[in-house]
Amino acid sequence: MMHQRWLPLATLLLILGAVYWGRIAGQRYRAAQWITVSSGFCYLAVLIWLTFYPTGMPFFPGLDKPLSYFGTVSYNLHPLAYVDAEFYANILMTVPLGVYLYLAKPNLSPVAFLLLCALPGLAIESCQLVADLAVNLNRVVDIDDVISNTLGVFGGYLVLKVSDHTPLTHLVRPFAL
Repeated sequence: MMHQRWLPLATLLLILGAVYWGRIAGQRYRAAQWITVSSGFCYLAVLIWLTFYPTGMPFFPGLDKPLSYFGTVSYNLHPLAYVDAEFYANILMTVPLGVYLYLAKPNLSPVAFLLLCALPGLAIESCQLVADLAVNLNRVVDIDDVISNTLGVFGGYLVLKVSDHTPLTHLVRPFAL
C-alpha cells in the first residue's frame, strides 16, 4: 500500500510532461520565451512535488490546527482562524504562478482574473482530497491553503502587471508568450 501513495505524484508529473511536450511540439519560441516555457515546466513540477508528496507531517513543525476528518482525510474549513508560517509559505509558493499567468494572459477580464487566481488552490486541495481518499496521502485539505494560494497568484500577477507599466517593461515583454 505504501508504494500506492506515490501514484498521484507520479500521475500528475506524467500529465505535466505530456502537456508540456504537447505545448512545445512544433512551436517557434524566441530565446526568452523558451526560458518562460522551460522554467514554467520546472516550477510546475516542483509545485506538484510540494503539494502531492506523500507525507504524514507538516512542512512547518508546530501545526496546531484542530482538524476535522472525512474518513481518513483530515481537513480544515475554518478560514483564517489559524494563520501560521505555512500560510505565508503557500503565498510565496504560488507567486511564480501569477507571474507565469501574466506572461501567458496579460489582459484578463476582472472575472477571469479572479477565477484564474482561485483555480490553482481549489484544484490542488480538491486533488489532494481525492488522492487522500484513494491512497491515504496524509495531506491536510485546508481552506487556508486555497486562500493563500489565491493570494500568491494574485500578487505575482499584479507585481508583473505593474512592472510592465514602468520602465521595466522592456525586461518583461520578451518573456511573454
